Amino acid sequence: MRKILLTTTALVALGSVSAVAADISLSGNMRFRYNTWSDDNAQVEGENNNSMSNIMQLWVKSTATTDNGLAIGTNTRINASGEIDRNWIDIDGEFGKIDLGQQWSLSYSQSLHENWMGTVAGGVYMGGSNNGEAVAARDSVDVQASRTVAVTSRAAAAATNLAAMNSTGFIGGTKNNKVNYHLPSIAGLNVAIGYADSGADDNADETTLSARYAMPLMTGSVTLNYASVNTDSTTSLTNSSTGRETGVQYSSDFGRVYFIAQNVSSESPVGVKANDQESNTFGGQYNLDSASKLVYYRQDVDQDGTTNNGDKFSSDTIGYRYDMAGGLRIGLLHSNYDFTDNVAAAANQSDNGSATRVEIRVDF
Repeated sequence: MRKILLTTTALVALGSVSAVAADISLSGNMRFRYNTWSDDNAQVEGENNNSMSNIMQLWVKSTATTDNGLAIGTNTRINASGEIDRNWIDIDGEFGKIDLGQQWSLSYSQSLHENWMGTVAGGVYMGGSNNGEAVAARDSVDVQASRTVAVTSRAAAAATNLAAMNSTGFIGGTKNNKVNYHLPSIAGLNVAIGYADSGADDNADETTLSARYAMPLMTGSVTLNYASVNTDSTTSLTNSSTGRETGVQYSSDFGRVYFIAQNVSSESPVGVKANDQESNTFGGQYNLDSASKLVYYRQDVDQDGTTNNGDKFSSDTIGYRYDMAGGLRIGLLHSNYDFTDNVAAAANQSDNGSATRVEIRVDF
């Protein structure tokens, strides 16, 4: 990664206080993806099951040290649309570390799941038609018109329910403005807490917690991990939501193996759980050599809430990644999945399929 370093040593006249000398770095990556998938989802029959996409990320970071020894910095990420989707200040000292601004919730950044820990070809990918959002938006109207003939629209339930189950290890959280505080590390134990204020329009404040303990074992280390997120209800009549992850990981020169158990739920003001997903994931990463990595994981998700009770989702994913000198990376990711809709009348809404993604990435 090439860095552009800019140092300023200006003096501030008031009080004879000197401005902090800051190192500013510019880095990022560009990614080209080719995606292809197949499935049995009748709601999207006839769609062109392949696509191309492009991603650009530009990071601007600054680091400096104050006169009293505080390490301070800023982190800004700009994407291809010109949007700043992450932008925060970090302040480090003997008290720990404070992050202020737009950043991922601890429930995501401290997860052991593959979607955060080991991007092979753009992270978790299950195909283009099973996510449900585009299908629901297009097909959930009461009727569709074909010239002068009104026809009943295709039900979007299959795609929508599958989307709800295909959580890909995400237990909740946002990139909204928040405060994350990391306590000082104590004998391998790292604890952090976070808070996001939803603002003046609603009451859906977010609190997060993460705790990670690492200890040496043989030639590597064992990590015990916990992460949670709680989001208050928007109003007194709407549901609150929670997400939990507990996991264990062993890592060494070979790579890593891990197991995580997750729960995602939403609860009404009277205590009824509309959503209650239990998920188990196990997987690993194996370093073939200094440049090549293999990744595999399997996840199983069961729905026990009052909405879509009894639905099931499972997937197997394998990936390969090759890093070349100069910042070029080639990744290949393939997944198979099965979705079962437990409602007898909706038996034809069950679905299974596969998806493949090839990604060419250049870091700079």
